[in-house]
Formats: sequence, C-alpha cells, structure tokens
Amino acid sequence: MVFLTSLLRKLPTPQWLLKDTVPGKRTDNKWWRLETFRFTFQSDGQRRRCFKVAYPYLRNRWRLASRNRLFKPIFEAELHDTRVDAAAREHGLRQHTLRASLARQNIQLSPAILADLAIYEPRTFECLSLIAKQHIINTDLQVPDPEHEFDEPDIEPDVEEEQVPTHVGEHILNPSLFKDIYNRF
Repeated sequence: MVFLTSLLRKLPTPQWLLKDTVPGKRTDNKWWRLETFRFTFQSDGQRRRCFKVAYPYLRNRWRLASRNRLFKPIFEAELHDTRVDAAAREHGLRQHTLRASLARQNIQLSPAILADLAIYEPRTFECLSLIAKQHIINTDLQVPDPEHEFDEPDIEPDVEEEQVPTHVGEHILNPSLFKDIYNRF
C-alpha cells in the first residue's frame, strides 16, 4: 500500500478544484468542507456529517477555546494559591505570610512549585513552613492580609459573630488551649 497523503498535501490544489477568486470568499470549498469534518469527526450525529450543522458548531468550539485560553492562567493561579493556602494552614501559617517570609529569605519558589511541593512532598513543605515560622519569630514579621487590606476596621463587634467562651466549666473547653487555632482565622 502506498501512502500518498503527505505528498499530495504538499502539491498545489489543481485548477479544476479552484473556483474563480472572489475577494472575501474561500477559493477551495471542498478542501474547507473536508477540513471542517476533520475537526468535528469526534462529534455525533449531524455535527459529523452535515456541513451546515458542523460549521457553526466548529466556530462556536473555536470561540470557546479562544476564550478559555485567556481564562486558563487565571484559574490555574487561583488553584495554586488555594492549594498553598490549605497546606500552609495545616502548619499554622497563611499563604501570603509564608510566601513573604520565604521571599525575604531569598527562597524564590513560584506558586506552582509550592503547590506541587504541598501535594507531592509534604515533608519538604513542612520544612519550608518551619523555616518561614522561624524567620517570622526572629524578625517579628507583620504581613497584612491581602483579602482584608482595604477593609474598614470594626468599631464594635458584630452581635451575630460567634463569641469565644471565656469561662472554664465542666463541659466547656478552655479556649486558652486553642489560642493558636483562634489566631489562625
């Protein structure tokens, strides 16, 4: 069997297949129809067989692909930040505090690398968080929370906000035992 497809694609389109060139129109409709069906071969029903149905479907898929190409880095950055923040909270830090502390020690790791370390190398991430904690203790580092950076300070506490019990009874746990938990949030 002889495979001529790659050779035939390199050759120019024969004159009998070409229509008269009209500005703004395709000159080779048969080729475009075949190309459209190549892009929609995995679809089902008329999207695969009928050009009038396949072409609008293909245009819509390309439009969505172009749009999603713009949003993908934004979603990936948000995913990395969420993963790093979750792993940092396990070790008693916040993501912005961890990254600021590591950056001041000239440990330059991207959010993607930190997220991979948090998932696949938890002991390495724990060591990084310990390094960051020690640096925070040594330098008394205060990093503002970017989520609440521009919030107005509350003058009076909200009534609906859950109050931490201050007295110690038989059935109530002493909140001083869980001071670090309350300080995290």
